[in-house]
Amino acid sequence: MRRFLLVIFLLFGLSLWGSTEEVCRRIEAHLLVGDPLRGVEEGEVAVGLCPGEIMVHTALIKSLAAAGLEDRMLVAWRDYAALFPDKAYERDLLEEMGWGILRRGKEETGTQTQLVALLGAALTQDIRALPFLREGVSHSNAHIRSIAVQLSSLYGDQPLREELIRSFHSEKILEVRLLVIKAIGNLRETSLLPDLIKLVGHSKTGARERAAAIEAILKMEDTLSSEELARLARSRRAGLRQLACGVIRHCEIQEEENLLYQFLYDSQSVVQVTVLRTLGILRLSDSKILKRVEELALHSSDPSVGITASFVALLFDGEERERGMVRWLGDRREKVRSRAAGAVAAAGPYGISLAKEFLAKSEDPYVKANLSLALLGQRVECASTTSFLYSFLHDHKEKWMFAEGGEFRSLQKSTLTHNPLIPNYPEAANQAARLEILSLLAILEHPGAKDAIEEFVKEGKWGLTGIAAETLLGEGDESVIEIIRTLLDDPKARVRCEAALILASWGREKSALPVLLEAYPNADRPLQIKILESLSRMGDRECIPFLVDRFAEPSQVLRLIAASCLIQITHS
Repeated sequence: MRRFLLVIFLLFGLSLWGSTEEVCRRIEAHLLVGDPLRGVEEGEVAVGLCPGEIMVHTALIKSLAAAGLEDRMLVAWRDYAALFPDKAYERDLLEEMGWGILRRGKEETGTQTQLVALLGAALTQDIRALPFLREGVSHSNAHIRSIAVQLSSLYGDQPLREELIRSFHSEKILEVRLLVIKAIGNLRETSLLPDLIKLVGHSKTGARERAAAIEAILKMEDTLSSEELARLARSRRAGLRQLACGVIRHCEIQEEENLLYQFLYDSQSVVQVTVLRTLGILRLSDSKILKRVEELALHSSDPSVGITASFVALLFDGEERERGMVRWLGDRREKVRSRAAGAVAAAGPYGISLAKEFLAKSEDPYVKANLSLALLGQRVECASTTSFLYSFLHDHKEKWMFAEGGEFRSLQKSTLTHNPLIPNYPEAANQAARLEILSLLAILEHPGAKDAIEEFVKEGKWGLTGIAAETLLGEGDESVIEIIRTLLDDPKARVRCEAALILASWGREKSALPVLLEAYPNADRPLQIKILESLSRMGDRECIPFLVDRFAEPSQVLRLIAASCLIQITHS
């Protein structure tokens, strides 16, 4: 009965106004008040009565998208494309269809579906992603909250700021809380500055949370007065003293030599490390400071303090400047030796002579690998060091990682464990480390680099296309690109696809597109996902028809990824 009355009304309306504009305005009104199903009803009747009117077809498709009726939306779009082929791929209509699929995914109950919808929406960099992010930050699932928090700092709109402020005061999961603090710092949310300072000084604040809070504060504060610095320095809380050191380093305040000297005698190693890092940046040549630095390098029992002091000592002239680092390079603990080698690499040209010496006499392969990287960074002894790294790459099959510590980064045996926030972890870190060395070998034209990279691609087991592309091709070295490009013609389809994925993710190789489109139908689900993600990086509008066809996929995850990719490409 209702549909019959609707038909009568539309007939009367069309005869009265002689056009479809009023019907389309009514459908638009239904969408504005959040009643897309009424818009669908009127749109379907209008299309039946006026099949040649493009406006009613467009209004119907938008209504179906808003209602989350994906199957009927695609049928309506195909009818539209058949009637108006020149208008079928216009940006506005395609975006509405894509957002309809993403909004439907957001309302599903499955965690994976909600997460893919959240990521897909955020990657569009569209204001319509804000509701996804706001709901994500307050979601009951910690994994979704963590992703939403990280993505929110890319937007910074006031509603998201308010949600992050609420999360700062209520979040209980440490991993998520650290991300909230980082996002607040990135957004320079100064309203929380007093709370962050209080957090730094609280006795129950953990080391990781304190470090995150200090970093956030330093992003907000350009400088502090001498009086405020002195107040922090006198605090009984080690965190506030550490904050004072951090401010001096961040603002490069050269006039606080006495305060820095005082901190070198602090009872807390975390404060000593912070002041030493500050001295490494400011390069203060005060004799009493340098004497104390040498004492810490030679006699501190804490490796973090001793190695950082040894690093600072390397930056200054003097016959004794290498003594501290020699001590730590010969330490009985493997990780300490590796970290010391990483500090030598961080010293750049100041560490060349020491790197040469210990590369020749050390028996620790990880020390030798780090020192080889140190020399290669200065383009010294490239032939011997690349040969060592090539052998090291093949001889050591255990998992690796690059351990970060202050200004130092060292290659070590992996001690990483599963992290639910990072897919394929710790294998992701292992493969990224190996890729970095492979890329360096290729850039320096080691004769075995081509075969090593080909072998790596042919294994096709890392599942880290984006990391592979950024690591292997990050510097745009033509020799590396050419190695991957030749694999597009490999007789094995899987190898061709892996090479195309890397080149497509890099974003500059159009020749990868036909290989990816050919591989998609016979690919398994994980590979199909990677292909779709790579298409978004390419940003080639030629793949838009292919992406629209993916709206018919039985897998909702694939439909969501295709929708996000389509919106990103139309924006590019």
